[in-house]
Amino acid sequence: MPPPQDDCARIKRINYLCEMSELNPENDNLDVHVTLEDGREFTFIVATPNNVFWCMENEGVDYFFGEPMLFVKCLTPENIEKAIRAIVAEDNGKWLKVYG
Repeated sequence: MPPPQDDCARIKRINYLCEMSELNPENDNLDVHVTLEDGREFTFIVATPNNVFWCMENEGVDYFFGEPMLFVKCLTPENIEKAIRAIVAEDNGKWLKVYG
């Protein structure tokens, strides 16, 4: 269910901190900087679930922990924007406290 339009309006700008063309859309991660209309700024790690498995394999471990990641099925601008809008809108921004 998409968030109400009023909540979506809170996002002023979404910036990708790397070139999308350099990413593997199904197995990668990137930092996304978000500026809200009220001046608050957040940086999110957006990743695919496959990327976590790749990280564990690359590090030779059977576990993973770190900064909270925002997961998307595939790294596309559309999916990333939907996920960011949901984090801002869901439960009056409750998830901004967790991820931000």
